[in-house]
Amino acid sequence: MRPSLWIPVLVFSVLAMPPVFVRAETSNEEVATELKEMKKALKAQNELIQKQQSRIDELERRLETRPAAAQPLSASAPASAPVAQKLAPGQIGAVLPEIGVVGDIVATASESKSDTEGNNRIAAREVELVLGNYVDPYSRYDATISFSDFEDVGLEEAYLTRWGLPWDMKARLGRFFPRIGKAAASHRDSLDSVDEPLVVQKFFGADGLKRTGVDFTRPVEGPFGLVFEPSVGMLEGGVGEGGNAFGSTRRRPTFYSHLKTFKELNDASNAELGLTHMVGSSDADPRFEVNVLGADATFLYTPTPFNKLKLQSEVYVQSRAEAFSINGTTGANTQFDRRPWGAYVLADYRFAPRWSIGARADQVRVVDAVAARHQDQGVSAWLTFYQSEFARWRFQVRHNERAREKKAENAVFLQGTFAIGTHKHSLQ
Repeated sequence: MRPSLWIPVLVFSVLAMPPVFVRAETSNEEVATELKEMKKALKAQNELIQKQQSRIDELERRLETRPAAAQPLSASAPASAPVAQKLAPGQIGAVLPEIGVVGDIVATASESKSDTEGNNRIAAREVELVLGNYVDPYSRYDATISFSDFEDVGLEEAYLTRWGLPWDMKARLGRFFPRIGKAAASHRDSLDSVDEPLVVQKFFGADGLKRTGVDFTRPVEGPFGLVFEPSVGMLEGGVGEGGNAFGSTRRRPTFYSHLKTFKELNDASNAELGLTHMVGSSDADPRFEVNVLGADATFLYTPTPFNKLKLQSEVYVQSRAEAFSINGTTGANTQFDRRPWGAYVLADYRFAPRWSIGARADQVRVVDAVAARHQDQGVSAWLTFYQSEFARWRFQVRHNERAREKKAENAVFLQGTFAIGTHKHSLQ
């Protein structure tokens, strides 16, 4: 090539080089931006994977501590066979128990001048410390310790529930509320009124019936789509404070049986029926002198999620073998009614999400036949405000006519019930 041609070629090459450098520089910026975005996406994916792994670990822990009752059994496995679970030895029983506290504060004003429990004062009627947890895949232990202004610290409940027994039975062992009727087997914070019905107070005690023993229950399918739940049990003798159905000797056992059935009538209503039989001793001898027969019925009508009507009734009849007793010290002869009975009818209507109104009529014949009047009777009405699931207020008025009192008694109650922590019996 001639020297005269080098100059144009050289100039052309120099002019062509800058655009190449600019394009290379722009491409590097795009690569850096893309690399930065990819790193950001990778970081986000890593964070998502970590969250999902944490969720997986949490679900595995919950599955390990899940009670056996909620795990489906294989159709070919017998009911008593162990449920296969991913459990370390003692893992369920080693965790902290569920803990709850339920407080029941009651202010009472009445015409009575007697210095009885809570009369004309504000009192902590009952504060319950509720404890419970699953012992292993087959059982759960629950305990309720009661504190009160009226009496010393007491053990209200302490029982083991064992399921997976032969024939699909479930057993309870310890101190518990036996499955008799409705009100006698309920905690006070689960009642629809401030106080228990008169028949429960007179027959089983002022705070319902809770005894130490053992019982068994098993659901059974019946005709017409009904499911029956029979229960049988053996309890220590005696009743609660003020009860007269049985004597005070604990070593003379009481046997009970209960049959319950439930039926959904339609989408808005259902009914529950129950029958109860109890047999026990009225004194220290080994004979069974007292039979108690009971029947209960509950009807629920829920037209909307916020409205609910509850109708409930119970009746009990005693059959006593003794017509009289003689006091060994004084020689006094006391006549007894051999067929005392009692009943109540209750209605409670939830007319707003937080408000309900209710009433109850009571009547019970006393065992002691020499009283001035032969029966106690009364009527109560109340208004309840549900502040939340864990707080409830109730105003109640009551008119009672007692067999051993010459004049009627009127009383007014203001009750506040509060719960914290985990508790089995809802305030709703």
